Amino acid sequence: MEDKIVGTSQHPVSRILTVGLMIALLSQLYLHAFVDHFRISAAVIALPVLLMTIGEPLGVMPLCGWTAGIVFLFRLLLSLPGGGDPVRVSLSLLPGAVFYLIYGALFGQLVRDRHVSSGLKMGPAVFCCDFSSNLLELLLRGVLQKEPPAASGFRILLIIALVRTLLVLSILALERYYRKYRLQCEREQRYRRLFLMVTGLKSELYLMNKNSDEIERVMRNAYSLSMEAAEQSLPESFRRMAFDIARDVHEIKKDYFRIIQGIEEHVDRAYDEERLRVREVMELLADTALGYIREQRLHISLEFHCKDDFVTREHYTLMMILKNLVINSMESIEEAERAGNIRVSEEKKGDCYLFSVWDDGPGIPLRSLDKIFRFGYSTKFDKKTGNIYRGVGLPGVRDLVENRFGGTMTVRSIPDVETVFLVSIPTGKLEMREERKRDRTEQTESASRENGHLHHRR
Repeated sequence: MEDKIVGTSQHPVSRILTVGLMIALLSQLYLHAFVDHFRISAAVIALPVLLMTIGEPLGVMPLCGWTAGIVFLFRLLLSLPGGGDPVRVSLSLLPGAVFYLIYGALFGQLVRDRHVSSGLKMGPAVFCCDFSSNLLELLLRGVLQKEPPAASGFRILLIIALVRTLLVLSILALERYYRKYRLQCEREQRYRRLFLMVTGLKSELYLMNKNSDEIERVMRNAYSLSMEAAEQSLPESFRRMAFDIARDVHEIKKDYFRIIQGIEEHVDRAYDEERLRVREVMELLADTALGYIREQRLHISLEFHCKDDFVTREHYTLMMILKNLVINSMESIEEAERAGNIRVSEEKKGDCYLFSVWDDGPGIPLRSLDKIFRFGYSTKFDKKTGNIYRGVGLPGVRDLVENRFGGTMTVRSIPDVETVFLVSIPTGKLEMREERKRDRTEQTESASRENGHLHHRR
């Protein structure tokens, strides 16, 4: 076990009681052997596991001391209703409590640092603690009962100690594997949330950069108006007002650019993954879309197909494009208050990658097909507030496809039947050149394993 990090939020008393009660309960799973009241129980398997996990922040000897007391009292309370003599019952149970004291003393000496301990060290330590504690308990019972144990009992104790040691090591190995798996899952979830957050910020930065062009245009127009007013001998107040507008817009532009630069710097530092496979982008999109569907309790089925996988540095922009199209389909189906299906697919055709987003929602009215790519136009509105959505998704997507990638974007819709958005992007704009040759080999191998399909259904 290496580099273990265990939280200490639980109170020490709570940990002691938890370990003690678990051991006391497991000690009732036992077999009698050799002499009266000598037990072979499952608690001895759990003890080192609990010492390495729940009890790891606590001292070994104090914890085993309290455990010995709890086990002794627990067994005593179960034995007294039988009508036996309390003194004799206590004496018969005393060696069992001594077992845990001996185990704790040996374990504390053999495993001094539980934060960093390997299986090679744990194995001999657990075996020695198990066999030695059982042996001393057996000898103590022989002294109290004035009946020495049989010689064959020692060989059986060796076998029992070996078996329980193997079980302990197996449980600790599984615990370590589970802990690493959980940390890996949490780390992946954090990266996914961070990636989606950065994608959202980059979407806003795209709009802000587009607005900066408008600010620049307003400033130029105001300055030109000021010059024209001077040339046409218009009132000085009119010329001064136009000049003030140009100056104020210039100051606004400088602050606006500072904000954009600051956000871009933080975004670039937040997530430094330079490249992703398209399959991974679609998996992230699937997780996001399914999360929205579950949150809104929608009856929408999602299906993703990635036929020709490749590595790209444009994963943020690609995510922005596909996410906007999928959200547009989900909102259309949600607004119609009906069940629906959405299918996202990717394939290579010639020198282009073709992405399609298909849905069987209410569709787009024919009169709106030529307007949906206009900035500010939207057929959707918030039913709670009555506000019309700002309508920058589809225009922004087409602008990215055409101006950034030199691709094309088209839409085909049959009301109440289907709607299909088709995005075609040249391969040279998406693929990483140094990866293309190697990707062809990997695609061939992965295609034979996965048949080119990635499905996410609800």
